[in-house]
Amino acid sequence: MDDAFDAGVGGRAPVRTPVRYSVELGHEICARIAAGESEHTLARAPGMPCRRTFRDWAQRDPIFAAHLMRAKLTARDAALRRDREVEAAKVWRRSLRRKVDRRGGQPTTYSEAMAEAVCARVAAGGSVVAIGADPAMPCARTISRWLRQQEAFREMYEDAKAAGADLLFDTALEIAMEATEVTVKADSLRGATLKWWIAMVNPPKYGPLRLAPAPEDEPEVIVEVRKFCEGPDKIEVPPPPPPRTWREPVGAEWC
Repeated sequence: MDDAFDAGVGGRAPVRTPVRYSVELGHEICARIAAGESEHTLARAPGMPCRRTFRDWAQRDPIFAAHLMRAKLTARDAALRRDREVEAAKVWRRSLRRKVDRRGGQPTTYSEAMAEAVCARVAAGGSVVAIGADPAMPCARTISRWLRQQEAFREMYEDAKAAGADLLFDTALEIAMEATEVTVKADSLRGATLKWWIAMVNPPKYGPLRLAPAPEDEPEVIVEVRKFCEGPDKIEVPPPPPPRTWREPVGAEWC
């Protein structure tokens, strides 16, 4: 049935009014779908038919069906391009991608100045992925290789990580204090991720189980646990020893 919604009056349910097919309306529908508007949203717009009417018109008019299919394909291709652009813009993808502008130039070699620059950004809360995405800094693969090969850089990097954990701890608190009803779901994810990351980086300070070091002047306490069973007179007695089995002595000689 060719119809559309007409707003209800006095709180009543909306009433559908007939909508007749026309070439102009068919072109408008295909243009809006090609622009990325869904059939569900389009069917709720004033002056538009329901989704079932779209299918009926496509079955009765092959030209409209062809234009409608072409509009859907155009919208799908545009959505795929947008998704690829969003994925390509992510920091972790850019950091792991081979840098084209460095191809043919001098490779990034380890130096104390560059190592201190990397650790300074790590201490400020930056990740290796974000640092590697900066064209002025070594890529994430190079930083990972330095951590495996350079012991001095590895020690300096661990100290910077611990300092960055303290900074991100304060950042998580700020995120929690500034959360609103609109951003509470995203802020909860950020806070939980920071909490997990901080606990992994500095478990003695931010981990779930923090053991206090035992003082040196206190004597060592040894606790021995024994299991008792109830005897015939309802007196707890030690359990009987396990039965002994005969074993051949090692190195015994039989005559």
